[in-house]
Amino acid sequence: MRLVVTDTGLIWNHGNPILKKYKDIVLVVCLNGKKVTDEYECFVSPYKTVGMGIDKFGVEDRRFRALASVGENFNSALRFHDDIVFLADNAPASLYPFYVIKELNEFNRLHLLAMPPLLGIESKARIRGYAQMLSDLSGLASFLYCDINEILKKFDKRKTLPDFFEYVQDECERLMPCILNGIYHMKETPCYFDFASKGYVPLRDGFKSIDIKKKNEFVSDIDFPVTAAVSILGNLCPPSYSGEGEDVKKEIERPVARVDGKKVCNVLREQRIRLVAANNIPFESEECPSIGACAGTCEKCEKEADYLREQMQMIPEEKRIYPQFDPAGEVSL
Repeated sequence: MRLVVTDTGLIWNHGNPILKKYKDIVLVVCLNGKKVTDEYECFVSPYKTVGMGIDKFGVEDRRFRALASVGENFNSALRFHDDIVFLADNAPASLYPFYVIKELNEFNRLHLLAMPPLLGIESKARIRGYAQMLSDLSGLASFLYCDINEILKKFDKRKTLPDFFEYVQDECERLMPCILNGIYHMKETPCYFDFASKGYVPLRDGFKSIDIKKKNEFVSDIDFPVTAAVSILGNLCPPSYSGEGEDVKKEIERPVARVDGKKVCNVLREQRIRLVAANNIPFESEECPSIGACAGTCEKCEKEADYLREQMQMIPEEKRIYPQFDPAGEVSL
């Protein structure tokens, strides 16, 4: 998974403390042409400040055009076969990364969190620019729309606008585990985020899928590894396949067989068995019936490994037991 923010967002930017929990998967898009932080990975746009000019928002903004000019490089920086979550707020420029990538994306699932400009407070140009960026959501796997105008109506009028943004940020922090868990475990797309049940609902099912019992559940943390996936495909293959269909994709990504593949398979399976025994995890694994050269891992192996990763994440870190393992030494025996 990747979380994408800009250096210009009013809520979602490199200074937002919420992101510290997820620092390994954060990418900051520096729209102003300069790296703004060493804490997170950055993608720096080639934008150069030219004179005063009139502020424009949307595709006419020079900052947008600068980012679009290096769109392919930006797309490569996001990796392949991963969930990309664009965190946008009421600043139109916070949507620029999403708008650029949606035209280039082939392999990622794209997710957008958006908030509209504040009516009666922000300029018509900003409101038009924002509407333009959201005019086509067809490439999204999921969409969360937080209408901060409705929140503002109920907010204490005696407090300031910075107080309001701080309140919205606190609400975002409270919901982030629900949002990210929902995206990671999403089995069907497209979906929208339902605030009543604090979960994602498939568009196809609509209200039938809402589980209102979850309204009062409190989720304090994510339940999956916080890592940015890097795939071999993204490094070795062009961003398109030579043909269409799932069979072509599987053939391109099929692991290469090796002479000692069967030994590798057995060693990894034995280590999985040691791991579950040490941590009391329910687990069943049949010996692989394959004969002859293989890659040492296959779809069955990967499913077992994914299952164990999920189970280990449910165990408090201080209680996890990792048996001694030297794969290179064991395979060479």
